[in-house]
Amino acid sequence: MSSHPVSRLQGLSWGAAALTGAAAAYGASALVAQARSYCDAAWEPPHRFTHLVEFLGLAAGTAFAAVTVAVLARAAAVRGPRPLRASAQLVGVLLVVAWLAWWYVGAQATPAGYPGDSGLCPDSNVPPWWPGWLPT
Repeated sequence: MSSHPVSRLQGLSWGAAALTGAAAAYGASALVAQARSYCDAAWEPPHRFTHLVEFLGLAAGTAFAAVTVAVLARAAAVRGPRPLRASAQLVGVLLVVAWLAWWYVGAQATPAGYPGDSGLCPDSNVPPWWPGWLPT
């Protein structure tokens, strides 16, 4: 017995939501790792392991949140036309993923007061290349 085409499409959109969340988590984690490595702040081997655990938790949490938002947006727009449902899912997923990545970067990227040894980041472990619009 084959599955209904609409249910297969829902599964694909939920899979895309999960992949979007995991990709955003990877990008945020890579930015944090680059900032810490550049400034030599909180980048010793024990901190690297902690960062890996943080990344895995962030990836799982962001993927779960993205799928939850996709499901809720689809349920909320169930009576609307199909393009509206897809748009609601897309906008909801992108907003929650962007917010979680923003939060993680702001909370973890540049550990203020950590004694970095490189001398390249005199401003509270904020690299000179750090975009001004991102939180520190």
